[in-house]
Amino acid sequence: MLKRSILFLSILLMGFGFNSFGQIGAVIDNNRTHKKSFPKENKTIFSTKTLAFKITKNAATDTEKATAIYKWIAANISYDNELRRNVKLQKEFYISEENVIKKVLERKMALCGGFAFLFKNLCEDVGISAEVVHGYTKDYTGKAQKNKKPDHTWNVIKLNGKWQLLDITWAISHGSNVTPDDFWFLTRPSDFIYSHYPEDKKWLLLNNPISFSEF
Repeated sequence: MLKRSILFLSILLMGFGFNSFGQIGAVIDNNRTHKKSFPKENKTIFSTKTLAFKITKNAATDTEKATAIYKWIAANISYDNELRRNVKLQKEFYISEENVIKKVLERKMALCGGFAFLFKNLCEDVGISAEVVHGYTKDYTGKAQKNKKPDHTWNVIKLNGKWQLLDITWAISHGSNVTPDDFWFLTRPSDFIYSHYPEDKKWLLLNNPISFSEF
């Protein structure tokens, strides 16, 4: 109990300065929902396969490949504070998932959705199943945000037949690009639930799922 209490308090303190950043995940989610309505000329033909194979060339297992991708993103992509504040840029970037990824790699910066989309794409390029998860986080008081729309975005990845959780944005925020906080990579669901709640409950990955009101 003491260990869990310490973990919970540390998550709240770390989240104090970061929680507002997560708002952009919902913007990307909205655009993805209406992705079919994008004009053809706005869709970007863009592939990350060459990069994915370069990053994982020395990795033998799926876990090693996923770790290499996570480490590469953390080391090479910074949080995009300019984009977070610039609505005009957001509208230019968020025309498709492909365009978001392209802009992330061009600028070497991303918001939470950009980190998540890039990770998913690179994993899929090397044959690993991964998904982007939109959901909710808690503020420094330990309360969930009151927004009806998700305020943050993270990933799940399937390794050895089992789905696992990770949040690259928080790994960088709570550590650094040089030394990301690996607590947020393949985090136990029982720990992740203290700070993250997915829009789709199946991504709780808990044996005994809790409701959003309990969160």
